[in-house]
Amino acid sequence: MPKLFNRTLILKIEGEVYDQNTKPEDIIKNYTWSFSNDGRPHSFKLEARHKDSRGLITKVIPLSKIGRWKKQDTEYFVI
Repeated sequence: MPKLFNRTLILKIEGEVYDQNTKPEDIIKNYTWSFSNDGRPHSFKLEARHKDSRGLITKVIPLSKIGRWKKQDTEYFVI
């Protein structure tokens, strides 16, 4: 069985805002994010949906920095 790990990925998000009173953070927070791997061991899908007309995300670029998460990795193999 595998050892477990936790890491963070940093994404660069580009988008458009159509309203003068809306901040980019408001647009990003309005998305519903979901993750699935559809039973495929070496691939996954990250999906984001929204119903907001004040703006949208047009591009997501993963950056090279990978950080550690608060939760520690397992020191043993999980059985």
